[in-house]
Amino acid sequence: MLQKIILRDQIGSWLQEQLLSGTLQNGEKLSLVDISKDLEVSVTPIREALSQLSRAGIVETIPNRGFFVPALSAKEAQDIYPAIYALEKLALEQSTVDSELLTRLRHIQTKFEHATNKEDAVRFDLDFHEILISNYENKVTANILRDLKIRVFFYELEYMNSKNHKKSSETHLKIIQALEVGNKSKACRLLQQNWETSAEFIEKHYANNPSNL
Repeated sequence: MLQKIILRDQIGSWLQEQLLSGTLQNGEKLSLVDISKDLEVSVTPIREALSQLSRAGIVETIPNRGFFVPALSAKEAQDIYPAIYALEKLALEQSTVDSELLTRLRHIQTKFEHATNKEDAVRFDLDFHEILISNYENKVTANILRDLKIRVFFYELEYMNSKNHKKSSETHLKIIQALEVGNKSKACRLLQQNWETSAEFIEKHYANNPSNL
């Protein structure tokens, strides 16, 4: 079971890299042979992992045609962001916050703040959120969040311009400061605000650029 989860995560990361490099486009068919070659894994477990990712909405299965990278859509963004912040708030509420966690948050926040391109900024941003709930013990919910964030990565690339990068960085710092003084409820409110800001931007982005749908 663990090996299947690891392979699923590997394929999720592979999809991110292929889309970022321009090798794959949203809406394009996935080649099991190419994934097998790049990850040095046989086709059969890759097909199983893609089926899992399909159930999570990260890839799309079209009968008799194969697996595809889903196109981005306003409807999906409207569905995915509230799910993420609801689950992440729950995870933070039920997590232990200790000095080690705060140190790790400060460290990744520094990387996020000084990221020089939007791809790195999004990666560090998602790393911040991953560390934030790393003490959460409900692995089922944690895995659902991990899958959602593989998909939201591509929406966040639309969001992460210089202005929004700064805005997110400021919110991250406020979250850390709230946790440092033991005000977890404030940190949870800021966390939801952080995701809602992204969601509002994406909604306006698609409303103003219908050709991107």
